[in-house]
Amino acid sequence: MATITKRGDSYRIKVSCGYGVDGKQVIQSMTWNPDKNMTAKQIEKELTRQSVLVEEACLKGQIVTAIKFEAFAEQWFTEYANHNLKNTSLDRMMRLRANVYPAIGHLRLDKITARHIQNFVNDLSLFQYC
Repeated sequence: MATITKRGDSYRIKVSCGYGVDGKQVIQSMTWNPDKNMTAKQIEKELTRQSVLVEEACLKGQIVTAIKFEAFAEQWFTEYANHNLKNTSLDRMMRLRANVYPAIGHLRLDKITARHIQNFVNDLSLFQYC
């Protein structure tokens, strides 16, 4: 069930996406701004529709939580890589963590851009030739 709060001219929609590994409730929020020429009834109808869309996306796992790259990678190693990769590939990736985590491990997944990745690759190539 979504919680809708009016904040000035906009509305905040908060949805619970269950509980995390640490036992804390995972809450996602979204801000929705209505058009200036919408009536109150249109705003209410569209707000209900937006809240349903956010709830469905949360249930399907499409909403990315504010998880850091390092935490996501560790979760991926335990849930996927340990079961689906060969030992040599997994060992190599585990050794690469020492280079990757200091560079982009602190960034949130939804904030990582192609520029971050390219800067990381460029930095790796500089160390290779030293």
